[in-house]
Amino acid sequence: MGDRITGVMAAGLTAFNDDLSIDVAGTLAHTKWLLANGCDVVLLFGTTGEANSLSMKERLSFLDALGTSGLPMDKLMIGTGCCSVADTVELTKATLALGIKDALMLPPFYYKNPSDDGVFAHFDRVMNGVGSNDVRVYLYHFPQMSAVPFSHALIGRLLEAFPGRVCGVKDSSGDFENMKAMAERFENFDVFAGTERYLLDVLKVGGVGTITATGNATSAQCGAVYAAWKAKSTSVESLQEDLTALRLALQNYPPAAALKELLARESGKASWRNVRAPFLPLPKEKADALVADMAKVSFKLPAQAA
Repeated sequence: MGDRITGVMAAGLTAFNDDLSIDVAGTLAHTKWLLANGCDVVLLFGTTGEANSLSMKERLSFLDALGTSGLPMDKLMIGTGCCSVADTVELTKATLALGIKDALMLPPFYYKNPSDDGVFAHFDRVMNGVGSNDVRVYLYHFPQMSAVPFSHALIGRLLEAFPGRVCGVKDSSGDFENMKAMAERFENFDVFAGTERYLLDVLKVGGVGTITATGNATSAQCGAVYAAWKAKSTSVESLQEDLTALRLALQNYPPAAALKELLARESGKASWRNVRAPFLPLPKEKADALVADMAKVSFKLPAQAA
């Protein structure tokens, strides 16, 4: 595996100004905060980061700012998967130019029911277009959202065609049996659970960690589970039980809006509530219910939340 990423990764939020332009400073500060509070790596431009509501121009401009931010490039992953081969190639090349090797790629998701041959052709053209052996691609398996799953047969073909470049998967299907099957079937293929609910379970079957939306709030608790696992501590089971309770409480609410509500309340920065359509901020009654539910599981964000 060499220096391949493992452990806890939050799918970082994108902060917006009141005019809904990207709050670059706020997003970078939140990323730094996540790395200081349990995250081994932070994913930017994922689903929770509202990536598909951002234009290419906005994404590339943000990457320019990221390159001069002082953040550790080896602790970042960028979501670069688009429906268009050309856009995916452009974003991935820009990511590599910063020294970030790790890219999370959705399948081409607009046209439904594509064949494995068609999805393979997409990735073949992306890889040839990027033209670098440095890229480390992680497949984004989220069929509930993309409606385009990665079959095991397709994963096998991609691993054979691009050894050392197709490196793993973020499985956000919620299907632990699929995560387990991939971890057991494929060598040199790193399985990340798309929910911290299965962090310990995935580690037990040979996976390497979690990439999770709710890690924006639970990163410290995720980090405690991962550290206990690495140390072979007897506390790991109880830590996972507590973490699972947090996840189950949070997942009753729309992720981006709920997480931003928690950050807004902790930081006093009302602009954290800004989301792009079709998302909407939580109405007050739901926001109050979220806070009450999190209090029931003794949740508190670490100090100095962005």
